[in-house]
Amino acid sequence: MLYNFVVFVVVMFLAGLSLWLLSVAVAPRDPHPVKEDTYECGLPAPEPIIASVNFQYYFYAIIFIAMDIAGVFFVLYSIGKGDPKFGWIFILFSLLLMIPLSYIMVGGNRR
Repeated sequence: MLYNFVVFVVVMFLAGLSLWLLSVAVAPRDPHPVKEDTYECGLPAPEPIIASVNFQYYFYAIIFIAMDIAGVFFVLYSIGKGDPKFGWIFILFSLLLMIPLSYIMVGGNRR
């Protein structure tokens, strides 16, 4: 069982490494300046664009990712043997996840 896991990890590492090396070998080194331009709806921008990032929904994105990962953990725990001694860890984990979720649901992070 452990041998299969080690083989899987090694194969995935080699696959990732080969894809990275392929991208380094094939990627353009000096792209044309036109490809670096900022476009608005397929047309060149009428004035210079100052790139600014709006972090208004950044907190929501972090909560979404955390809940997505938590869902994976809960599904894996429920599909697996579900050892009772680890059940309290999942209860604590779910309670800790409810703190930021309740903050968002109540209407926090408003500007």
